[in-house]
Amino acid sequence: MPLQVSIEEARVREANRRFYQALENLNLEDMEAVWLDSNACRCVHPGWPLLMGWEAIRESWAQIFENTNALEVAIEQVTVHLQGEVAWLNCIQHVTTAIEANVTSASVCASNLFVLEGGEWRMVLHHASHLPEPEISGSEMIQ
Repeated sequence: MPLQVSIEEARVREANRRFYQALENLNLEDMEAVWLDSNACRCVHPGWPLLMGWEAIRESWAQIFENTNALEVAIEQVTVHLQGEVAWLNCIQHVTTAIEANVTSASVCASNLFVLEGGEWRMVLHHASHLPEPEISGSEMIQ
């Protein structure tokens, strides 16, 4: 018998889906709707320093969206954990970005932390770190 997903877990997954949808759509207004407007918020984009507070995080998304032509994110290996009014989600992101004429792809490990605020799950932490490229041995390169 498959495990039943709780209503709250489904709501956390939906908040997470809206985060990635805002990211792919390069939509700052939708991103604002996902995050909690708080100085307690934190964000680490791959290769960036720690950003503290919603205003700094909002500005980072504005810069990313302004300088990106297209962005695709596929997530896998999603796990959700709930404890009271706090939920954290871990996943692997496969990110493809187009900035001017450059298209890049990367695999990223992400942790997203949500708190239940006013009946809504709102993001308070997004931490994303590049994963190393898989090593290919000489025998795998020969087909």
